[in-house]
Amino acid sequence: MQDENTPQADAPRKRGRPKIYSEPLTQAERARRYRAKRANDFSPPAEMRDATLIDAVRWGINQKHASLDLYLEELVRRFHSKGADALK
Repeated sequence: MQDENTPQADAPRKRGRPKIYSEPLTQAERARRYRAKRANDFSPPAEMRDATLIDAVRWGINQKHASLDLYLEELVRRFHSKGADALK
């Protein structure tokens, strides 16, 4: 016999990350979300991932943008054998 005044305990929550949608994402949807997140990465060049930095260089070349030198300097700093000393 249930008492109507006693609070009912909720079911225990599932472990792990909560679902985004009711069904799993397809590989195409997952890739689309990944590319959109990468395209909207406006962090400074020192904090950018390598792939995002190369995408920014490609965009800067195509658009003839003045910030291209910032991205190129960061690539030289990371990958040149002398590192930051190559820029002096």
